[in-house]
Amino acid sequence: MHRELHGSVIANLFLILFIGVADHQLIAPLLPAMAASLRVSVSAIGLLVVVYSLAAAGAALVVGAWSDRSGRNSFLTVALLVFSLSSFATSYAQNLGGLLLCRTLTGMAAGVLSACSIAYAGDYFAYEIRGKALGYISMANSAAVVAAVPVAAYVADSLGWQKNFLGLAAVGLLVSALNFLSMPRLLPQGWDDEMSSGAAPDKAPPDWIPSGTARRFLSRPDIIACMAIAFCVSGGIVGAMTYAGAWMHVQFRVTTRTIGLVFLAGGLLALVGAALGGAAADRYGKRSVAIVSSLLLALALALLPFLPWSSLPVAVFALANFAAAFRQGPVTALMTELVPKRGRGAFIAMRNVASQIGIATTALLGGILFERFGYSGVGILCTALTLVVVFLLKTRIQEPLGTRGAMRREEVV
Repeated sequence: MHRELHGSVIANLFLILFIGVADHQLIAPLLPAMAASLRVSVSAIGLLVVVYSLAAAGAALVVGAWSDRSGRNSFLTVALLVFSLSSFATSYAQNLGGLLLCRTLTGMAAGVLSACSIAYAGDYFAYEIRGKALGYISMANSAAVVAAVPVAAYVADSLGWQKNFLGLAAVGLLVSALNFLSMPRLLPQGWDDEMSSGAAPDKAPPDWIPSGTARRFLSRPDIIACMAIAFCVSGGIVGAMTYAGAWMHVQFRVTTRTIGLVFLAGGLLALVGAALGGAAADRYGKRSVAIVSSLLLALALALLPFLPWSSLPVAVFALANFAAAFRQGPVTALMTELVPKRGRGAFIAMRNVASQIGIATTALLGGILFERFGYSGVGILCTALTLVVVFLLKTRIQEPLGTRGAMRREEVV
């Protein structure tokens, strides 16, 4: 593992995550235009989100474990090519069926990109600097929101919604070339010892992770806790953000343009939070920083629904974005160290599935609560989920021991 921050690796992984998140985020502003263009309802276009998420989860589960055996590089390159081709095809889709097929393929590619890029970062960077590395990489989430939504809306109004996907296809090809040419190729677990001994790598090492990986992972209480943390982390923040705009409009009659500016402010502060959180995690401990930032997020989410409209709720909303981004690097770095390298891809894929389920569940429950109790119901739900994260981090997760990041853990063999 490397104990220095290599800018080219961070930049490549940043770009990989950026295009995946941007592709997902730009659907929201394009929904009305896509529905009008294809002459279908907005709810029918909403199926694009469903098939995308299911495809991403399924592909991540399969390829995550496969990449533990074969290495991450080739899967990242192939997924970027599939992403580009499916985005190109999306721009020429003439009906809903064709669009659903294209988005399914794009979702599969995005699921592979998410799982393999995080696993690659866990393989490449030593634990003592991994928080900072993943903090910089996770800035892609906020950067994509800040950049993708306004740009997608402008391009759709000026050139048509299809041109957004042509642009993504071109960027995907560029990132694929960069990944192929400049990313260090990491050998799977088991090859390192063979290569250092001078043996010819003419066959796969025998110590591959067995087919019962998921079952063995889920026999460990800390891994079960990680799945619950992933569920609550994603569900808590996405649920709160999903209904924040509707709350501002319904409760205070805020215009769409103003809501966009509020989200922009939150996204910009999240960029700062992601960078600072990773650096703080490496200095003060991933677990401690994750707990403190989760408590700050819970406080912001609990207060937000009860504030009158002024600059104060805007500041608290931005604070929630900052705290959520501040937590991202520490939590991700901590989770990547819980399993051996040869099981990391499978574990990250399982974690991503838990995150997707958390998002879907909280979005559904949040909609029901918003209709019955307003945004206060959503705030209580998301605050509770965030406090569950604090409890699980405090009681179920151990910080790795020693200055070199070694930790006591069961080998999954």
